[in-house]
Amino acid sequence: MNCKMRVFFIVIFLGVFSLQAFSQNRSLSVQNLAAVNIDEVPDSEIKAYWLKAAESGLSEQNIYRLLLEKGLPEAELNKLSSRVELIFSEKSAAPASNAPGTEGKNNQPADRFSAKDAAVPMQKNKSDLTIFGADLFAENSLVFEPNLRIATPMGYILGPDDELLVNVFGYSEKTYNLTVNEEGNIYIPQVGPIFVNGLSIEQASTKIKNKLSSTIYKAIRSGQTRVQITLGKIRSIRVTVIGEAKKPGTYTISSLTTVFNLLYLCGGPSDMGSYRSIELIRGNQVKQKIDLYAFLLKGDQTDNILLQEGDVVRIPYYHTRVILNGHVKHQGKYEVMPAESFADVLGFCGGFADDAYKTAVTVYQLTDSEKKITDLTKEKYSTYNPMPSDSFVVGKLLDRFANKLVIKGAVIRPGEYELTNNMQLKDLLLKAGGVKQDAYSNRATISRLNNNGTPAQLSFNVDSVLNDQTQLALKKYDSITVYSIFDLENEVSINIDGQVNKPGRYKWADNITLKDMLLTAGGVTESGDLRNIEIARRIDNVNLKQLDHQQTEIITVNLADAMNGPDVILKPFDVINVRQKPEYAKQRTVLVEGMVTNPGRYTLKMSGDKISDILERAGWFRANADTTALVIKRLSKRSQVVDDREKVFSKLLNIKADSLNTSDRIRNEIYKEYDKISINLNAALENKKSPENMLLEDGDILTIEQNTNLVKVSGEVYFPTIIPFEKGASLKYYIQKSGSYTDQARKGGTLVIYPDGKAKKVKHFLFFKSYPQVVPRSEVFVPQKSEKNKDGVSLAEWSVILSSLAIVANVIINLKN
Repeated sequence: MNCKMRVFFIVIFLGVFSLQAFSQNRSLSVQNLAAVNIDEVPDSEIKAYWLKAAESGLSEQNIYRLLLEKGLPEAELNKLSSRVELIFSEKSAAPASNAPGTEGKNNQPADRFSAKDAAVPMQKNKSDLTIFGADLFAENSLVFEPNLRIATPMGYILGPDDELLVNVFGYSEKTYNLTVNEEGNIYIPQVGPIFVNGLSIEQASTKIKNKLSSTIYKAIRSGQTRVQITLGKIRSIRVTVIGEAKKPGTYTISSLTTVFNLLYLCGGPSDMGSYRSIELIRGNQVKQKIDLYAFLLKGDQTDNILLQEGDVVRIPYYHTRVILNGHVKHQGKYEVMPAESFADVLGFCGGFADDAYKTAVTVYQLTDSEKKITDLTKEKYSTYNPMPSDSFVVGKLLDRFANKLVIKGAVIRPGEYELTNNMQLKDLLLKAGGVKQDAYSNRATISRLNNNGTPAQLSFNVDSVLNDQTQLALKKYDSITVYSIFDLENEVSINIDGQVNKPGRYKWADNITLKDMLLTAGGVTESGDLRNIEIARRIDNVNLKQLDHQQTEIITVNLADAMNGPDVILKPFDVINVRQKPEYAKQRTVLVEGMVTNPGRYTLKMSGDKISDILERAGWFRANADTTALVIKRLSKRSQVVDDREKVFSKLLNIKADSLNTSDRIRNEIYKEYDKISINLNAALENKKSPENMLLEDGDILTIEQNTNLVKVSGEVYFPTIIPFEKGASLKYYIQKSGSYTDQARKGGTLVIYPDGKAKKVKHFLFFKSYPQVVPRSEVFVPQKSEKNKDGVSLAEWSVILSSLAIVANVIINLKN
C-alpha cells in the first residue's frame, strides 16, 4: 500500500470509532468496548464505518489511544488493525497500523519515506558542458545519491513519522518500535506519551531513558538494565528548489537528504545559474550559502548540510563568468566571485599547461559599445579582477631554445648542448668529447644567424682552435659541423655479375683481390667458368679526341686451379663477369598428358628430341585417344600486350569485341600465358622428318585429347549446345540443331574451330558461300554483329588497324636495311 493511500484510509478509519458510531453499533459500542469481539463485526460494517470516518480530524495514534482508553483490549485492537488491512488489501490500499502494543511489526506509517515512491529520476538535460562543474550533473551518477544505510547522524532533528527503535536489555528485555505522531509524541505502553518533536536524536534519547527509568524500568538507574535508542525508518520531508535550476519545483525527499543530494535531483544549476552563491533558506532567512567550487576543487563538504521540512534552495543568476582557453590544464567557463583575481581562475583550471606561454595572457573584453583586447602580464595575475564576459587566451611557448648549440659530424658525442656565458668554440669541442681520428682538421664550419635573421657561415681550422691559436665566441643557435675525411671522398665500389651466388655492387678496399671478391659474392655457381673470368677496368686519361679510342681495359683471368692459380689485385670501379661454362646444360623436361599409356613428365634425352620420340617413350596412345591432332603449349617468351588485342582479333575475325565473352575458347586464346602450337599428328608420325614432327623445348606441354563424337555450337544461336557428330553433315545442319541464328548473329563470320586449335570461317565468292567442314570435337562459333560506320569499320577499329600496320611496315623496312 503506498503512502498516499495509507494516509487516506487512516483518515477514513477515524470515523468508524467516533463516539456516535460506537453508540449506534451493537458490537462497537463505546460503553461496552471491553466486551467487543472484533471477529463478530462484519467486514461490510468495518468498511462502511471506515468510509464514513473520512471527515474525522483525529490522527491514527489518537484513535488507538481512544480505543484503549475506552477499554478495547490490546488483542482486539491488533485484530482490528489486521482486519482493516485485509479488507482493503484487494485494492492494494491496506492501512498501516502503529498502535501501542504492536512493537516489532514492520508496518510503515502514512508519511514514512519510501525511496521508491519519492525517487525523482535524474533526467538528461541539454546543458553547456564547458561550464566548470556542469559535467557532474550531466549523467546519471551516485555521487549525490542520499545514503540511507548509515548510522544515525549526530544532531538529527526528530519530527512526525520518524521511527525510533528502543531496545531495553539486561535485567529486562523489551523492544519498542515507536513512531512520532503528528503532535510530536511517541507513546510507550504503561509509560505514556513523550514529546520529542524538534529534539535532536541525542536529546530525545536522554528524555526517553529518564522517562523509562522513572516508570517501569527502574533498574536503569542502577545499570542492571540498559537502553539503546536508534533511528529506524525515517520520515519524508518536502523542500522546494527555485531560481536557475534545470528542474525547479517541490520535492518529497528523505529527512537524511542533504543540499548536494537535492541539487542532484533538480539537475543542478542551469546554464545561467550560479555555482557559487546557492542559498539555503530556512524560516524565511538565509541559513547557508553554498559554494560548489569548494567541493569540486577540494572535496570540502562543509556546506552539504541536512535539509529540513519546508527548506527552500534558491539558485540565483551568476554574476561574473569568464572563459579560459588555450594552453591550460582544463579549458572552460569559470564563475568568479568579486574578491577573486585571475590567479584564482588559474587555480580553478589546474594552472598552465606544460607548454604554455606564462609571461602574458591575452584578455578579450566586452565594453558597452565594442570589444577590447588587453595584454595581461605576469605581474598583474594576482591583482586583476576579471570582468563579466572576459575571455582569457593562453598562448603556446615558442618552439625554439634560448641557449641551444648544435655540433655534428666527426666528433665523439655529437648532439645539442647548452650555451653558457662567454662560451668559446674550444669549450664546445671539449664538451663533445673531442674530434674523431677521421676528422678533417683543416676546415670546419659554423652556421649561425645574423641579428636581422639572415643566415651566415664561418669556417675555422680545428687544430688551430684546439691549440688556442684561434678564439671564437659562440652565439645561440650556432651549428658546428666537423667533417670526416670519408665525407670528402667519392664512394668507391666494385661490380660483380654473372655466375656467382650474390651478384651486385661491393665496397672497394685497398689490396682486395679477385679471389677475395669471389668469396664476398658467395662463390661461383655450378655453371660458372673459372677458366674465363673477365675484368673490365676503367682507363684514366682517355683520349676523347681520337675517333676510335680505347675506354676500357679487358683482363681475362683463369682461376681453374683455385689454390695455385694467379690472383689479380682489383682497382676501384672494376666490373667482374663470371661467364657460364660452354659445355654446361641443364636438364630439359616436357609434360605429356591426356590419352597416352604413361602420362607424366619426361626429360629430354637428346637435344633434337621430337614429338615422335617422346610419344614412343610414353607408350603411344590409349584406345580412346584422338590420334589426328596434338596441341603443344609452349611458354611465351614475349611480353603480353592486351590493351587493344580484343579489338584487333575481332576485326581480323569480323566479330564484335563483346561477343568474345560468349566463347571461353577464343577469350583464353587471347589472354593465354603460353603459345599454342597445333600439330597434324598423322603427318608427324607418318614422316618423322616432316615439319609437323617438331623439336621440343623445355617446359612444353603435350596434350592428347580423348576421342569424342560430339560437336559444340556456341555464340549467337538460340540454343547453344553440344550435338553428336553426324558424318557428312554440313555446317548448316549443326546451326539448325541449335535453333538457328539469332537476330544479332553475323552469319558470314561463322567459325569452325578444330581440335588442333586451327580455325576456318565461311568463305564468300560472288554469290557463293563455301562452308568449312565439321569434324568430331570441333566447335561451331557464331559471332555477334558489329556496329560499324558507313565504311563498315569504326574509327577506333581503324586506329588500331592502322597503328598495327605502321608497326609492321617499320619492321619490314628495318629488316631490308
